[in-house]
Amino acid sequence: MKKMEDSSEVEPLVPQEHVRSPGIIRLVPHNPEHTKKDVKALEILTIFVVAFDTHRGNVIEWTKPEFMKDQLDGLEFKAIPSGAHNLEEDVVYLQHSDLYGVACYGKLAVASELERGARMRSVGVMTQSNSLLHIHATKLKTLVIHTLTHTGDYSLLEEYFQRWTGDPLTNSSLVDLDLRYPCQHFERLLSYLGPSLFTIWKSLILQKRILIYGEPPAAHLCHLVHCLNSLMSNAARITRRNMCTVYYFVNIADCDLLSRQISYLACTTEKVFEIKSDLYDVFIDCGSVRITNSRLCPVLTPTRGDRIRFEELYSTLRQPVSCDELPMSAEDIFYSYFGTLNRMIGETLHALSISDESRITHSDISHMGLHSSDRPFTNLLLESCNLDMSVGCMCDCLPGNLF
Repeated sequence: MKKMEDSSEVEPLVPQEHVRSPGIIRLVPHNPEHTKKDVKALEILTIFVVAFDTHRGNVIEWTKPEFMKDQLDGLEFKAIPSGAHNLEEDVVYLQHSDLYGVACYGKLAVASELERGARMRSVGVMTQSNSLLHIHATKLKTLVIHTLTHTGDYSLLEEYFQRWTGDPLTNSSLVDLDLRYPCQHFERLLSYLGPSLFTIWKSLILQKRILIYGEPPAAHLCHLVHCLNSLMSNAARITRRNMCTVYYFVNIADCDLLSRQISYLACTTEKVFEIKSDLYDVFIDCGSVRITNSRLCPVLTPTRGDRIRFEELYSTLRQPVSCDELPMSAEDIFYSYFGTLNRMIGETLHALSISDESRITHSDISHMGLHSSDRPFTNLLLESCNLDMSVGCMCDCLPGNLF
């Protein structure tokens, strides 16, 4: 027996009368240490302005601190993505030089021949974590308007940088700040993918390359990527290795980077990626999932088990759920659901890896929250975890309820 290695607006899917108001995260919740870690993610390492110059194209116009400018080289083509000139505003999530960021783009009509009638700017920040980018996005939308109407005046940006530099736990702006991700983006994800959500979950667990394509604006694609990141909660318990890299928005200049990745999750508005199928295993376009690796087709085709799990997750979002008397948001439910599912699989596989068993039984499948229709996925998962086992004949076992 080999052991596991160490190493745009849509109609809400959940009726509004069932949507819970997001809970307010205070500094003394049911898990203070986790909240401290989350709040630390608000610390800004740099703030920047990207401008569109009619002669030079996209340029980094200003940064604070100034020495970060060289480290941000190339980011200007993501902060103002292709197609943005047709938009009045957009929001882009970024991964660059091992940092995460969010940039808000805006366009202003001006009577200037030099600017060809339109001024375009993007204001963004970079942090060490991707967990609270949406908090900064709210303020950046205001700051980009300021840079459009007050060219060369960066005073408000400097103030914002100073406010979120250092220890965010001492920031008075944290009072009654809701840190949870807006629930409508998780509901949109369910509506966008349906049961194929669990096809993407399996792809992430198997550490495949996933690219989401859509027409501008980029904001809705970045929200999808961020929400899909919750599917990897506790996933390291399964593979005992680092999970896939979340790149958020990528463009054609990232092709070389993506070609070197074993596993990633990203999005793009550049249609040229549609023909570059060697760069990804799973391509999502308007909710349609295309598998480019023929070996993965039987593994990632939606199963009865996927539909059962989807209905369970959907039903959970429709009913009030609380934890330690605090209301659970859609984000809480996603992390709890997939965290539980991944933990169950990880614990079962670990127990099997140190046993003398050579076959996975009906009971093992049930304990993992899987279904008999998930057999191709289970076999490939065993292989990826270096477990020399086979899946025995299974009757129609159903995954247990995760809540």
